[in-house]
Amino acid sequence: MSTPTPVVFAAVFVSSLLAAAREQGYAIEGFLREAGIDPQQPQDLDHHVTVDQYAALLRRTIAGLDDEGVAMFSRKLRRGSFALMVRSALTGGTLVGGLYEFTHTLRLLQDDLNPVLLDDGHRVRVELRFSNPQMQARQFAHELILRQLWRFMTWLEGGNLRPVGVDLQFPRPDYAGDYQKIFPTEVRFSTPHSAVWFDSQALQAPVRRDSSHLDAYLDKSLLDLLVPAIPARVGDRVRAYLQEERALHATWPDLEQTSAALHCSASSLQRHLAQEGASFQNIRDSLRRDWAIYRLQTTKLPIPVLAEELGFADSASFQRAFKRWTGQPPGQVRKGL
Repeated sequence: MSTPTPVVFAAVFVSSLLAAAREQGYAIEGFLREAGIDPQQPQDLDHHVTVDQYAALLRRTIAGLDDEGVAMFSRKLRRGSFALMVRSALTGGTLVGGLYEFTHTLRLLQDDLNPVLLDDGHRVRVELRFSNPQMQARQFAHELILRQLWRFMTWLEGGNLRPVGVDLQFPRPDYAGDYQKIFPTEVRFSTPHSAVWFDSQALQAPVRRDSSHLDAYLDKSLLDLLVPAIPARVGDRVRAYLQEERALHATWPDLEQTSAALHCSASSLQRHLAQEGASFQNIRDSLRRDWAIYRLQTTKLPIPVLAEELGFADSASFQRAFKRWTGQPPGQVRKGL
């Protein structure tokens, strides 16, 4: 059976994850090796890691530091802190009550962050208000906490809840395109506070989980943090369809095949994608890029064979496209295998 197309992140996310631990003098090279990441690989926009490597690195760093805050807070969030927050939320009755209990417990466990719950009758939002300027300056702190809030609330609701938007206090980075992999909703940058927004009415629903579901959730929560599984936007549905077809049939459907599978015309699909700031070609190319990087870094597959896997007419066409996607020739990415 063919494996699913791996999700690939720019390696700059690795640098963000490890920044606080590095600054405090922790030896992090072992964490990288155990996650299958070469410590000598530059952690920049031109190099990539798979989501499995990234999740393994996060898991290993938490275990090695005994800190679920990965050295960002002034006092450790020792392992078990997240489970404690989740257990408190299960007593909330409604989803908004669970969100309040979760954020209240987070405040009790550390002194650097005050997550404020606000409701204007239409939207509920959790704003991140920092008392520690050093932590506030870390983009990863904003990303990790908001992802945690979002994915936890989705689990608490039963799997279908999604936020209506995410605000990030820092300026739009060069790698903002990768944010759609972890925040597949409207993302706004340079806002007064980082925040995650939910529909108020949706949060009046009852909590649909109990302690019997807890162990299974905690076992997969790190990977769930990184790859939200709800294909809510049209672009997410397109991406999910393309990944499924590649996994099942080793093919990359074109626009007409994809629109037919999603029960709409090609022009309608393109229009909906454009409203989300996306295009079919960009989504398809990003998946093919990720698959190419994964195959180059994990196999010795000849370039012409990989080009055929990706649906290119010949090796030269693939190499031109790959250099356009990544700024590097395929051989440079494979170097050192």
